[in-house]
Amino acid sequence: MNHKFTEHSYADGLRLILAPDPSKEVSTALVMVGVGSRYEADDIAGISHILEHMHYKGTKKWPTAIEVAEYIENIGGEHNAFTSKEYTGYYVKAAGKYLDKSLAFLSSIITEPLFPEDELEREKGVILEEVKMYEDLPMEVASSRFEEALFGKNSLGRDVIGTPESIKAVTRADLIQFKNDFYTAGNVVIVIAGNFGNYAEKKLINEIGRLFPFPQSIKKSYPNVAQPRTKNYSLIRRQIEQANIVIGFPGVSYQSPDKFNLKMLALILGGSMSSRMFCEIREKKGLAYAVRSGANSYLDLGSIETFAGVPHDKVIAAAKAIIGEYTKITQKISDDEVARAKEIIYGRSLISFEDTNELANNYATQLIMSGKILTPQQIIEKYAKISKTDLLETARKYLNLENMVISVVAREINEKEIRSL
Repeated sequence: MNHKFTEHSYADGLRLILAPDPSKEVSTALVMVGVGSRYEADDIAGISHILEHMHYKGTKKWPTAIEVAEYIENIGGEHNAFTSKEYTGYYVKAAGKYLDKSLAFLSSIITEPLFPEDELEREKGVILEEVKMYEDLPMEVASSRFEEALFGKNSLGRDVIGTPESIKAVTRADLIQFKNDFYTAGNVVIVIAGNFGNYAEKKLINEIGRLFPFPQSIKKSYPNVAQPRTKNYSLIRRQIEQANIVIGFPGVSYQSPDKFNLKMLALILGGSMSSRMFCEIREKKGLAYAVRSGANSYLDLGSIETFAGVPHDKVIAAAKAIIGEYTKITQKISDDEVARAKEIIYGRSLISFEDTNELANNYATQLIMSGKILTPQQIIEKYAKISKTDLLETARKYLNLENMVISVVAREINEKEIRSL
């Protein structure tokens, strides 16, 4: 694995990462902005996501949404965007020879959107349907309510998409103000990964500077959240075919030295078909078809959790089994488990970073979240240095049952039994 990149900073604060790979036939151009739903006031919750949608609803160069969509599709490329709690991204993946078109497209939708009033009202209706879609997905609901129970009723614990009331309330003036506040040069990272076509590096640097003029201003800060260190739970009753549960604990921030340890611990717990949760809960006990664990890190807080879809009459049995595995891993981890986890991480990293999208997203996220970049090789080396002792210490530090959080979505829930866990 030999991924090289160069980093360039412009006078206005804009940052550019170039990761050339002539062996690829395609390139990914990604623009990431350091803003997401946790930066939003309650009355405009969801505006980051609405703004992301509205960037595709007409620009000075392509006044209609159809013209915007056709431009990249006509060259056989793909484009999309995403909004998280702490950043928003826009990307194009296309043949390297069309990199100029990819950049022109991103420049136009991000720096010269029209935000038509009629499109905004129409798109708010579309997003309200998106809210309903997520509410019809029990695991999405269980996961969302887990974070609310873990972080509290604040901008970090709230759904990225916002609420129906706040979505309806957002105006065109709100969009323009929010964009002006956060889409600033020092808060934007651009990554180009893959085949650069006819671009020499110096020419590409100059082109980016020309195509992406952003205002200069101080980045707005996000509201601080004091992560609760107490037991909590969320119970949602729904007429669904399968109960969904999430059980986990407060984790670590993106820059915490324990981040890699916790991710490896989550992998051993439930990150593969040979993991503890999978073998015990699915294979031995037959309590679930799907069960998995993961660790998530935000700028200042984080989590480690296990998700499972189980029969309605097996919620308590499955929850006890999950809690049992959390307890066991604080007591013993084998050398074989550590070695297997390192091989899984190595193999998955090789596969993942072959994709220019994955590579671009990884570099941009690291720079937005921590201000520095580790190469894929350096990340793998971090995991390679983790010992069994490190993992046991991490498990005992974070898997404290006094801080456990449970989220359940099911037809009928015995609250007394959940509380007893």
